[in-house]
Amino acid sequence: MLPTPTFNFTIPSIHDDITLQCRIYHPLRFLHNGAVGQPGWRKKGAIIAHPYAPLGGCYDDPVVRAAAIEILKKGFVVGTFNFRGAGDSKGRTSWTARPELSDYISFARCFIDYLNHLDPPTPFPALEHSRSQSDTTLSPIQSSVNVPTDRFDAPNSSMVLILGGYSYGSMICTHLPTTETIVQRFASVAKGSAEAEIRLRSLHLSTQWNKEARLMNETRRGRSLRIPGSLQDPSRSISMGGDESEPGTRRPSRESKRSLDHIRRSMDRSKKRLGIGNHSSTEIIMSPSLEGRTGPELTTPTTYYLLISPLLPPVSMFATMFSKLKRHQRASLEDSAVANTHVKDKLTSCATLAIYGDKDFFTSPKKLRKWAEHLAGAAESRFRFREIGGAGHFWHEPGVEGQMRSAIRDWTQDILECSRSCPPDVKS
Repeated sequence: MLPTPTFNFTIPSIHDDITLQCRIYHPLRFLHNGAVGQPGWRKKGAIIAHPYAPLGGCYDDPVVRAAAIEILKKGFVVGTFNFRGAGDSKGRTSWTARPELSDYISFARCFIDYLNHLDPPTPFPALEHSRSQSDTTLSPIQSSVNVPTDRFDAPNSSMVLILGGYSYGSMICTHLPTTETIVQRFASVAKGSAEAEIRLRSLHLSTQWNKEARLMNETRRGRSLRIPGSLQDPSRSISMGGDESEPGTRRPSRESKRSLDHIRRSMDRSKKRLGIGNHSSTEIIMSPSLEGRTGPELTTPTTYYLLISPLLPPVSMFATMFSKLKRHQRASLEDSAVANTHVKDKLTSCATLAIYGDKDFFTSPKKLRKWAEHLAGAAESRFRFREIGGAGHFWHEPGVEGQMRSAIRDWTQDILECSRSCPPDVKS
């Protein structure tokens, strides 16, 4: 089973400020070779996205949890999140999946920043968790709090990042922009924006963890085995919500702004009917669009992709969901080709593992096999796949989940071995 999350928290989506539920898990034990805080350690993390929310998908999905467990065992920090409309995330599932794509991008940048800011002591104190779900809520950090900037100025060029998903989550994952694009998207952000909130949240979380890790390390030197109430306490995880920005600087969401605009127009009409002057109505005061740095410049992580039970929609659905065409405009074959070329280039240039069953009823095994063989057969392809006999889309059949977990475990081990011996030459 998964341990208690190290952090439960929320972030806004860059699409429309919708609040998203998020979790970060730290491994129970880091590997002895290349442990955190030891020379040569490479920061490594993985994100696993969940299946379709209207069908019950959320970050507690059994397949998501199974994948997370295997990756945690290999010493990765793991992040999960609920798309809009799933769990207690706000909003509802969209028809186009564009908002969900932004949801994934939002969490991915938060997670990358979090990993980048981690600064554990040497030697690293293993954090221990139990299965308890007791939480302690912390007040959000305000953007006026002075945070040491030396952490911002030390980008980690060796970060290893797995971007993954199961079912619908894998489909969103395949259409993510490159990791380099995600990093650049948040390089300079406006004060009070969703992007600024996300970066402040990641800084707050990592600062909290760094502080407690150092305290734990110092306490252990004094031969104390446990700090009551700390992150190593098996009865506790950290929960965090609310806004990070200073009061009055946070920008309202698009939905809120539409509501405020409606109220303002109604007030204007009422004043006009009552003959109350010709002066304009009171304006809603928004946060100034000030460009400010809220985090470090990041060197693009070395990125890998994990696709579990990938969905392969028709060409027209690819274009409708992920192209920039106007609403109701029919996509052309050229647009579809561009979308498919982007996916192919990304999945073949970065080390990718696709796992599916030959009894999957959402996408025919024949179609999945043809798709996988096509990608694996491309020139200099780094795409690999594993077809598991007797496995359906939900991995309920006897013995198949174990085979799926074994495939993830072996692939993750290959990543670790490569990260120790290979230069981080592929960053996408």
